[in-house]
Amino acid sequence: MRQTGRIIIIICAALLIAGFVFWDTPRNNMALLLEKDTIEKTALAYLNAEMKKDSRQIYALLAPSSHYKKTHSYEAYLKDIAENPPPAINRCNIIRIYRLRDNDNKQTYPDVDKFVQVEVEVVFANSGPNNIFNYSFTFLKEQGKWYKG
Repeated sequence: MRQTGRIIIIICAALLIAGFVFWDTPRNNMALLLEKDTIEKTALAYLNAEMKKDSRQIYALLAPSSHYKKTHSYEAYLKDIAENPPPAINRCNIIRIYRLRDNDNKQTYPDVDKFVQVEVEVVFANSGPNNIFNYSFTFLKEQGKWYKG
């Protein structure tokens, strides 16, 4: 009886460890706990740059592997926003950071290590204080650093 109890405990422990090592969800949930502050700082830096219309900071926080950044220089980006200016933001608030996941599509996104969603409430300058808009932005981790996707 005692031997059987030990074997069951060892098997359960082994399965639990294997689950954390091989199953993405628990592993990514743990990674999210460890990286949440860094992701939040990056997201806030991006959102603050958007509110201040700091084009240099916005462009710097775009993922280097993104199609837009690969095909547009900073000067081209400035031309784009001059021709089609984004709406002014009065305030924004991060609601949650969720769904951290590994890049399972390395052929399409070879430079991306991880993806995460950042849910944000935004109030635009000309929309009135009660008009709160909800967006989910994708952020990417490339070479150890987080960027706006």
